[in-house]
Amino acid sequence: MAEGTLIAGGQVFDGAGDEVFAADVLIEGNRIAAVGGAITAAQRSAAQVIDASGATVIPGLIDGHTHLGFGSTVEHISDRREPDEEKALLVAHSGRVLLDSGFTSAYSGGNRLPRVEVAVRDAFAQGWLPGPRLRAASWEGSAGMVEPGVYDFPGTGGRASDPDSVARFVHEMAGIGVDIVKLTLSGESAIVAGTSRVVQFTDEEVAAACAAAADRGIWVTAHAHSADAIKMAVRHGIRAIYHCSFADEEALDLLAAARDRVFVAPTPGIIYAHLIDPAFPPADPGEMRDALDSVRQVVPELRARGVRLVPGGDYGFSFNPVGRNARDLQLFVDWFGMPAAEALRCATAVGGELMDLPGELGLIRPGYLADLLLVDGDPLADISILQDQDRLAAIVKDGRFHKLAADRRPRALAGR
Repeated sequence: MAEGTLIAGGQVFDGAGDEVFAADVLIEGNRIAAVGGAITAAQRSAAQVIDASGATVIPGLIDGHTHLGFGSTVEHISDRREPDEEKALLVAHSGRVLLDSGFTSAYSGGNRLPRVEVAVRDAFAQGWLPGPRLRAASWEGSAGMVEPGVYDFPGTGGRASDPDSVARFVHEMAGIGVDIVKLTLSGESAIVAGTSRVVQFTDEEVAAACAAAADRGIWVTAHAHSADAIKMAVRHGIRAIYHCSFADEEALDLLAAARDRVFVAPTPGIIYAHLIDPAFPPADPGEMRDALDSVRQVVPELRARGVRLVPGGDYGFSFNPVGRNARDLQLFVDWFGMPAAEALRCATAVGGELMDLPGELGLIRPGYLADLLLVDGDPLADISILQDQDRLAAIVKDGRFHKLAADRRPRALAGR
């Protein structure tokens, strides 16, 4: 009986370096056992072998901002009016499509059915439903803490600050079992014109949310386009900040000072979907174009200051469905000037830190979790190939082959 699986004869991008190199990778159980010359003759002779010739082994991709609960994928478009029972099925379906696309982990950007997201997180982890490693999130708390899915983005001027209700929201979500509470600190001009630069929470409310989250051992994520919203997020210790579209110099300095504790997902995919491939034009096209122009300047500044960046382009909408997630990597290269290797590091090594699994996830190293892709070709030479599911010859999550192309089937190594 084979002891382990050897992915042999290909090249490796390990998630840390700038180049690919020739090496075999040995999986035993759910971990990477050895790489390259560290694989012993005895291990080789005992393993089943996957032919990796002409292909590249890379760590599984990690999405930092996706919405399984919005329910639209490249296979099925949701009108978002389904009954909750059907929406629950769509959350699970979206997770499977995300895994099919090479994303073996995901950090949720919010779900209007947080109990469902917690349930599928656990089912994915237990292996009886196919899906990524998942950090589950709350619904997106908005100004005045109105019900999920109601977004008018009025700002704070017309209401009294209510930190107690925000803290209760955090405790309620923690009781459900989420890993993340999300706050919509700024509006969203794609939905309601002229609101992306309008702050939606008071300082007292954000402080209360973060204190409650710390008390319950969960994280806080911020939707933050405006400079003031970004600064508020950093001041109060919010861990992940989405968009950062209109960061000014002070916001950039604060993010740089917090680079050891904060992550930024600039979400180019949703901008692309609105402006470049406009199946669903934004409510405020002018402000969306301003956001595009601004974020293309902001992200290189964040890179230069060492702020940790992760892909995740708000996938899950009907016009930006799950399954297109790897487009963010192409946009990191094309819009932000990253070399392909750096874009891949953001989606692997940095993503492992975002998932709070440093030393276990995002690199091809002995002892790391065996979340791997076998990609036909070299994604460092052409990162766009990661958008083609047919080029994903193998998808491995937790040591299990979710996908293995017929022409890569195992062969015996006896006597080698």
